Amino acid sequence: MKKRELISIVFVMLLILILVMDAALLLPNEVLIAADIDIYFDAIGILIGIYTIIHGISILIFGYLADKINRRKILLCAGFLWSLAALLHIFIYEFWILVLLRLIAAVATSVATPILISYIADVITPQSRSKSLAFWGLISSFASIVASFIALAFNPIDYSALESLPSAAEKINTIKLLYPEFLHTWTYPYFYLGIIAIVITIVASLIIIEPKRAGKEEYFQELLAREDYSYSYKINIKDLKFIFTRKSNFFLIMNFFDVIFVGLFLAYIFPYINLELKVNVLDLRVIVFLLFALLFGLIIGQFILAHWGDRRFQKGDINGRVKVAIICSIATIPFLMGAFAMSPNLSNNSFFFNSLIVNEGVFWVFWLLYSSLLGLGIAFEMGIGPNWYSSVIDVNYPENRGSMIAIASFIDAIGRALGAIIGGLVFTDTESFSVAFFWSTLIFGSISTIFWIPLFYTSKKDLMDVQKVLKERAMKMQTESI
Repeated sequence: MKKRELISIVFVMLLILILVMDAALLLPNEVLIAADIDIYFDAIGILIGIYTIIHGISILIFGYLADKINRRKILLCAGFLWSLAALLHIFIYEFWILVLLRLIAAVATSVATPILISYIADVITPQSRSKSLAFWGLISSFASIVASFIALAFNPIDYSALESLPSAAEKINTIKLLYPEFLHTWTYPYFYLGIIAIVITIVASLIIIEPKRAGKEEYFQELLAREDYSYSYKINIKDLKFIFTRKSNFFLIMNFFDVIFVGLFLAYIFPYINLELKVNVLDLRVIVFLLFALLFGLIIGQFILAHWGDRRFQKGDINGRVKVAIICSIATIPFLMGAFAMSPNLSNNSFFFNSLIVNEGVFWVFWLLYSSLLGLGIAFEMGIGPNWYSSVIDVNYPENRGSMIAIASFIDAIGRALGAIIGGLVFTDTESFSVAFFWSTLIFGSISTIFWIPLFYTSKKDLMDVQKVLKERAMKMQTESI
């Protein structure tokens, strides 16, 4: 990779990371937001659901545009739009203003996935795409974690002092009474990051370049290395029929069932820690819990399992990534179900929905077991993503990849939105996030696995078709150049 390309992709990733941090600034402060705006988790679930759906619809539009026009311009416009929305968060005092600004943010952040995946496909060789996407998953996860801690740094509420209150509603009402001067602090991270985003967008506008489409495909690398040649194929409306009729695309899209759990879990991870585990996020036990989840999830999921898919592909098993994804899809279910069935409560050292109370020594044994089960479940869940995205790239022509990723991301957005809405409604009814986590893992994880298995038979044929067509196009371009 040339030095100029390397610097360009660094700034592309940096700007997209800012957009990725958007949701992570909101989620840790859901309880504080509920107190500030006077809403409850059913409204928060609907807010996150609407945000996710608008995000998905916008991905459809920008995915098509990413295959049609200059991706650099799209990304820079998104950076300025998000910066504006972030700065205006400080003026949120009513629910409708919150909804409006979150919808603007949803449009801006929707650019991230199709632009980034399309960009990576044009600067990274096919043999290393899963690993590259895994690396992106790692740094984007790290960015979300950093954003979460930034959000918490402005949140002065001591949730451990509210442990004696029996319900989430009473905790929220108590926060209103005890901390009225701190209720609006959740908006500050948006304001400061908005300023940073404007600066990065301006600098990025001077540095980012547009890579040549299909520049790293096997049959085009040498040809497109010449300055006077470019990949002339661009998506047309008629190509959408191809996207929808390709069998592998259908089954890849239908894997949105898997992300219903992901949407539910990510939407309520911090209320789950604060209200159900009943502990402050800075407690040593939670740090151990997060450490296990992150180490298992990021190291095993984002590196080992993604690298495994690449290795199988490099050895000639062109179905290797699909095989790894199927294994991950099946394996994640028992680990996550086991973790959420344990349902710990740190305020009284109990497990299994308060049915088993243990002493301090036994507690740590059960707590490490719970953290390990959750970490392994997250690892296999995170192992699906890089192999899924690589499979999407493998079975589609370069001019269709942004649109296909956008369509799949839109369907995923529906799944995430359903997860957020279902989680909010189930918690409002049962006062238990564990119940929602457990049943969504079992039901939707099982359905998702069913849609992975046919890919074992369809992806090989579709990938070979893509390779054949690209080879024919490269030969035609070489002939025309003589």
